[in-house]
Amino acid sequence: MYLSAHEIAQGRQLSLNNFQTASAACVSASERLAELCARLGHRQLDMLRQSGGMPAAGALLSDVQHQSAEWLGELLGIIGDVQQTVIVAGAAQTQVVDRLLMTVLDRARSTSPVEALPLIAAWRHGIASLEAGLSEWAERARHAAARSSPAPAADAPH
Repeated sequence: MYLSAHEIAQGRQLSLNNFQTASAACVSASERLAELCARLGHRQLDMLRQSGGMPAAGALLSDVQHQSAEWLGELLGIIGDVQQTVIVAGAAQTQVVDRLLMTVLDRARSTSPVEALPLIAAWRHGIASLEAGLSEWAERARHAAARSSPAPAADAPH
């Protein structure tokens, strides 16, 4: 009824891969946010240099309004990419745990008394239903990432 050492090691490795995927998405987002902030700072410095000092309030406001929508869109894109990658990695991690749990339930089913079989079947059905919902959610996140981002989506975890 217990998991073998190989099954535990495989589950651990898959878990580490999923956490690495989520961590890489966060690191990538940090880099992209730093680049965005640097571009914002450079743009403001360039504006100060071109105007020979503090620009007129109207010119400053006009530039800020013009650029803010673009920066906000890029910021939301970065946040969305991270969120989608974390959803996909979380669903993949849930699949790892579910596979291990299903293996244990299969082994328990073969050694349990008949009275326990309906309970084991209910657990299996619940896990399968949860798995289907999470898979659909992760698939929607993948499709949303593909539609909204010109950059390639993060590698799907296993």
